[in-house]
Amino acid sequence: MKLILKKEDLNKGLQTVQKVAQNKNNNLTSENGLLIKAMNDVIEFQANDYDMGIKTIVPGIIEEKGEAFVANPYLMELTRKLPSDEIEITKKDADTQMIIKGGKLKFECLTMNPNDFNEVEILENGYSHFTTTSVVLKDLIDNTSYACATDVARPIFMGTYLDVQGDTISMVATDTHRLALKTAPLDTPIENPLQAVIPSRLLTEISRQLPTDIPEPVEITAVRSYLAIKFGNVYIRTRLIEGEFPNYRRVIPTDFQCSITVGRSEFTGAVERASIVAKDAQYNVINFVFGDGEIHLMSQNPDYGTIEDYVACQMTGEPLEISFNGKFILDILKHCHDDEVVLNTRQNSPMLVQDKGNEASVFVVTPMRTK
Repeated sequence: MKLILKKEDLNKGLQTVQKVAQNKNNNLTSENGLLIKAMNDVIEFQANDYDMGIKTIVPGIIEEKGEAFVANPYLMELTRKLPSDEIEITKKDADTQMIIKGGKLKFECLTMNPNDFNEVEILENGYSHFTTTSVVLKDLIDNTSYACATDVARPIFMGTYLDVQGDTISMVATDTHRLALKTAPLDTPIENPLQAVIPSRLLTEISRQLPTDIPEPVEITAVRSYLAIKFGNVYIRTRLIEGEFPNYRRVIPTDFQCSITVGRSEFTGAVERASIVAKDAQYNVINFVFGDGEIHLMSQNPDYGTIEDYVACQMTGEPLEISFNGKFILDILKHCHDDEVVLNTRQNSPMLVQDKGNEASVFVVTPMRTK
């Protein structure tokens, strides 16, 4: 194998696959490392840890065909610092070393048997298929996946639920204490509905890869227990979490005692200040009193003291007092985008939070029990 690559293209290809390639703590196994494959006039970089497989095409000149299986944690760092914009990669079939040259630098990199690499399978046909854009998909992921559970005892909640029906795509995540739902329209309605639970860790990696400077078409295909995601020169195959996701619409409240409209930045500031004391106490409890044209926030720590703060608001309905986990409220506010947010709640019931005038994002948080 002999390849001529631009440093920028080489680094972009390595960056695309590096998280998956190094997911096994750099143990030298067939579940680790990356495959560089130059066949059929195409240079491919692949990585596969069985939870996720990723493949990308890198531009370059193929002077000799071949392939190399590399598991080297220093490869990415080294190629970033190469003193030349043009990189030469060579490996003879019988050799166990791949040679990287850039400027006057020469790096002899040990390789493994490429037959031991589990290549990323291209899933062409599935039971369901739809197309969206990279900007829409990233927005769906980033506004929901933060609410996933981290408790391995309940794996179904460690993923985000993808629900695609008709001309609407929805993503929802919950750890049973809070819920985040985001919906977006599809330009072309889906023929066969798709429901799948995607592990949060894998969605984070997909979000990292998605281009947002220019919206790019993203094709998603469901096959058995996997999803295939394709955009630009990148192909990702991700496993799904088995099991049935609960009916999330049943836990979204519809009956409220009061509705509060408040400035997002002012409310965020007050919750942050109240959390300074609350975050060191158990459960980060902040007490909220809604009424008289303002929100009264109070938090206390038995060892350090009490904080009280007030924020002006507009309210309809009956005044009430209720407590929430301050961290959960802040997480929601970070994912709201309008100048004003609307809080809908009733005594001892979950609170629904939305940007004012925007029903595409729905956030729900359950109250805390206090003595």
